[in-house]
Amino acid sequence: MDEKKGDICIEPVSDEEYNPKLDTDTKSNTKYLIIIIAIVIGIFAISLGGLKFFDGSPTAGLVVDIDQQHQNNKEGLLDPKEGYMYNGFSYVKIDGLWWTERKSQDRIIKIPLHFAPKDVEYIPVTGTLDPEFNMGDQVYVAIDPKTEDKFYTLGISELSFNMAKGVNRDPVGACIEENEACTNYEIISCENTQGKPVVELALGKTDKVELKGTCMKITGNDLGFVKAVDRALLKWYGMMS
Repeated sequence: MDEKKGDICIEPVSDEEYNPKLDTDTKSNTKYLIIIIAIVIGIFAISLGGLKFFDGSPTAGLVVDIDQQHQNNKEGLLDPKEGYMYNGFSYVKIDGLWWTERKSQDRIIKIPLHFAPKDVEYIPVTGTLDPEFNMGDQVYVAIDPKTEDKFYTLGISELSFNMAKGVNRDPVGACIEENEACTNYEIISCENTQGKPVVELALGKTDKVELKGTCMKITGNDLGFVKAVDRALLKWYGMMS
């Protein structure tokens, strides 16, 4: 894929654009989770249950801080708790989030995550994906309609935001099984992908990412679920193996 040299556009960011807190007592009903998936690709500002997504002007102070911290990090001036290099990428911690960046065609995408590579190295990624997973603009994000958990909610928002902004794929809300709240939504899972790209999200005792066919299944327990989401994203971005 050819990249334009000397004409790189840096994606603007805002400290209010994506910054859900780990201790936020967010809603976690099924309809709310599907709404999260939908609104992250919208063009309007919305605030629900403490999770905020804005499409507005960047906060200049944050942009400067991030850029300056990345420069300091590359020069080895930061404490490891504030920033470090990993596989050639810079990670800096600002206001509770780890920020990194990657080049995508003619843009530099700024990526916010709750966890950086050293936090998620223990999480295994097994299997492979078929080429069809990377085809098309949409990816189905399949949730368990029976699950009510604040870390599950946080992980869904983290995944959906990064999918829309960082990998240029539109997350489409779906359910893994029939449920009253899933009316008018696709019923799809890793066991029944119908040949479509799917990311299935599940709570479980072991934090892991499983790749099979056209499905990526992300499993984790409590905060480990959010870590598993970030592990999957870093793999997806090509920033971790």
